[in-house]
Amino acid sequence: MARDPIAVLAQEIAEAGEAERARLFASGWWNDRLMAWALKHPEFKTQLFRFVDVFPALGGHADVLSHLEEYFEDGDIPRLVDTGIGVAAHVPGGSRITASVAEVNIMRMARQFIVGATPAEASSRLTKLWSAGRGFTADLLGEKTITPTQADRYALRVDELVGELSVSSKSWPANQLLEHDHLGVLPRVNVSVKSTALAVKFAPMTAAYGIDEAFERLVPLLDNAMRQGAHIHFDAEHYDVKNLTQQLFRRVVTDGRFDDLSLGIVVQAYLRDSFDDLTHIMDLSRDRSIPLTVRLVKGAYWDAETIAARAAGWQPPVYDHKPETDANYERCVDALLDRARHVRGAFASHNLRSLAVVIDHARARGIDSTGFELQLLYGMAEPIHAGLTSLGHRVRVYAPVGDLVPGMAYLVRRLLENTSNESFVRARFAEKRQLDSLVKAPAVKVIPTRSPPIQRSATDLANPTPYDPEPVREWRRPEVRASVERALTEWLHRHNNVVVRVDGLIDGSSVERAETIESLDPSTGVVIARSTSCNADDATRAIGALQAGQPAWAKRDASERAAVLFRTAHWMRTRRDELIALEMMEAGRPRVEADAEICEAIDFCEYYGREAIRLDHGGQVASPPGEHNELRYVARGITAVIAPWNFPLAIPTGMVVAALVMGNAVALKPAEQTPLIARQLVDGLLESGLPNDVLAFLPGQGEVVGAALVNDDRVHTIVFTGSASVGLSIINDAAQTKPSQRHVKRVIAEMGGKNPIVVDDDADLDLAIPAIVSSAFGFSGQKCSAASRVYVVGNIYEEFCDKIAQYVESLRIAVATDESCEVGPLIDSDAQSRLVRARQLAYEAGRVLVDRTQSMPDVDPNGFFVAPIVVADVNDDSPLWRDEFFGPLLCVAKVRDFDEALRHANDTPYALTAGLFSRSPHNIERASREIRAGNLYINRGTTGAVVGRQPFGGYGLSGVGSKAGGPDYLLQFCEPRVVTENLLRQGFSPDLL
Repeated sequence: MARDPIAVLAQEIAEAGEAERARLFASGWWNDRLMAWALKHPEFKTQLFRFVDVFPALGGHADVLSHLEEYFEDGDIPRLVDTGIGVAAHVPGGSRITASVAEVNIMRMARQFIVGATPAEASSRLTKLWSAGRGFTADLLGEKTITPTQADRYALRVDELVGELSVSSKSWPANQLLEHDHLGVLPRVNVSVKSTALAVKFAPMTAAYGIDEAFERLVPLLDNAMRQGAHIHFDAEHYDVKNLTQQLFRRVVTDGRFDDLSLGIVVQAYLRDSFDDLTHIMDLSRDRSIPLTVRLVKGAYWDAETIAARAAGWQPPVYDHKPETDANYERCVDALLDRARHVRGAFASHNLRSLAVVIDHARARGIDSTGFELQLLYGMAEPIHAGLTSLGHRVRVYAPVGDLVPGMAYLVRRLLENTSNESFVRARFAEKRQLDSLVKAPAVKVIPTRSPPIQRSATDLANPTPYDPEPVREWRRPEVRASVERALTEWLHRHNNVVVRVDGLIDGSSVERAETIESLDPSTGVVIARSTSCNADDATRAIGALQAGQPAWAKRDASERAAVLFRTAHWMRTRRDELIALEMMEAGRPRVEADAEICEAIDFCEYYGREAIRLDHGGQVASPPGEHNELRYVARGITAVIAPWNFPLAIPTGMVVAALVMGNAVALKPAEQTPLIARQLVDGLLESGLPNDVLAFLPGQGEVVGAALVNDDRVHTIVFTGSASVGLSIINDAAQTKPSQRHVKRVIAEMGGKNPIVVDDDADLDLAIPAIVSSAFGFSGQKCSAASRVYVVGNIYEEFCDKIAQYVESLRIAVATDESCEVGPLIDSDAQSRLVRARQLAYEAGRVLVDRTQSMPDVDPNGFFVAPIVVADVNDDSPLWRDEFFGPLLCVAKVRDFDEALRHANDTPYALTAGLFSRSPHNIERASREIRAGNLYINRGTTGAVVGRQPFGGYGLSGVGSKAGGPDYLLQFCEPRVVTENLLRQGFSPDLL
């Protein structure tokens, strides 16, 4: 039987490269042993790669040694590492020797993948590469930038790299294969660029600004490349910016100034929409005098893309299984070869089957080896490089250039990619698997297509599935953004010059009063709604109606009450875009924040519904022979809910439905600023089957309606979210038991915080700063979980201050309805005045790093805007450290060491949220034990708790009660009852039969 021609070609390539040593990496004995151990021990591999990641941030031998000990103190460790750590304390200079060994070998590992730290060093090695008959594309290392200075530096370094290589390449010997193809001349100098490194705002919601910013930095670079006759290639990165990169590329291609520039772009075959992207790019090349080049790759971010999407509840943008990626790669190969007269195909892979497919399918179309090129990574699988070159194929090597720090992400990605279980390089060069088993055709009958955004269906009332959080909108999809924009347009059209009336509601009947409260659009100051201002008599009447209706509701089966919550969740789900629009208008909440809040409201309904069904089965108690014990939960009675404005839908939803689902009746007093949003919750519950007589809606002044509810002796439970001063007053009033009461009121209060973040001296600042800024200034800092204090350890302080100032300077301050809004308005004029006073305090008490007051061109002067402000070195006795200002104000301080950081972080009566950025396992563990906070977030932002994942709530003066969205929360709305029955009758018991 004739062998498969693909297998034959793969064998030819393999045999042609046998002169090269066949191993995973060309790295030397120490790293060979280390990598071999890592392949067999996944836990060690994880620790090794994490240590490689943190290494550039370490300062000195002692720091290196301490991290070595922390990362490798447990588990199986290869003797060559373990011995080094073990002897360090006993041998003179041992720590210096061990640290030096680690440094030398990590640098050796990096140099294997990185062609040079500087353009001059890279030029020397690329000259040798050219002499060996291989071309290159030089990739200047750099991931997403967070400051304009970083982006400027990246663009300048790319320009310098083009210049250096253009000069040095002039002396290289001629090579017909590398310098010409079937479509004309190929530039000797080929440089790859990353779009995210060129712009701070390169993200889906700020796409227009990011593309403009990147294009502005690209223009002089492209002009220079065109003068030098170089090729510029646009690299592919994470899926979030895939569309943006292609938009930027299209803008460059269609700009008449660059018609004489050789250009290319990467297409990642592991993406489900890659074939469509490839088709559009090939169409773009059809009429161009210098054809575009498409580098077809499999993709290097599969793990990250899959984990991020699944955590968010989205369909991963990548294929689920490697054979699907391989099959799609071969489909894209055919498409490129079919258009070889108009576009240059560059096929990047280390998989011998993929490479053989390119060669075989090209030959079948009459395309010789000049009609395509094969690309491989520098420093990997050298036998394949050598084999392809010796067989006369044009080989281009992807050659990273740059320092270790920006190169670390690339290095770790390469290590992960090529030590994965499905890696061809690992299978062939580390595990020595037989070639025939590795070059079989992918067993895929149908290549999956790109799935639409996930749409959750209503919960099956008869058989609810396990709880799973509602996915936030996938904003990187254009159709998702367009849907929300349509809803906003429709809302504005429907309510043009119309003030919405919001009435109270008691026993299903509207409550109207002459006195009203106006809620304003915080972005413009325009009146959005006018609500009835209920009075104390209304509160008294409402409690009477609830008292009459509650017993029948409590007798309903728990599954019936839960069904109301499930239907309410779906009611919100089907109106989600409309609710987003309403939140933008009445609460000044940017759409990303609004959507996340609506998801939280849905989650409360879904989670508490399931929890109520669980609790209805009773608690666990023991029963001895002859006796049956049963623990049941019964409703407490009437619950008063006093809701805040900062989460105008989610927090009222959580408080109200928790009480209702356990059989209580509820009087809801919404925030004065956001009654229209709160009324949506009421409407949703009633439309979902909630009886009229178990929910009252009482908009009004807190000191009137709220006080009446708190002091009514028929109220059993009070649920409050707001300031500490009001919360403590409620607790005090509720503690006063009247003679008519037959119960003690229970108060569940969430009262805010003064939330710290510690930045350790080994932290990744490019990760920490965006997360800190989002935590401090998301929704203009109007979250109880918002970060307000940052303590930075050691010598990274000034770098931190410089970077955070630049990052805050780049924030988009705008009206909430602007898609690109990152910082919107405060809720009202009182909040605005409070933050204006705090701004003055900042100038008196510290060193203001950034104040955007004079740079807010996109705001409405009638809106309630206050610019973000970051202040450093604040006086120890300043109220900026202790008082909660509830706005976009962040204080930063330097501390000597981690001990001092923890002392300062804990020096507050609040204990709500806290954050830590560190890559020290010991410090992470210590902070987990010692930081005083109800929710501690490590190496991520401090906001955005998800129901069922991060139950939310604090202690100290941050509140009393169990965590919202957690398994204990519903227990606060019921009374536990134990029933004990003696089963013994005339000497026998049923449980013994």
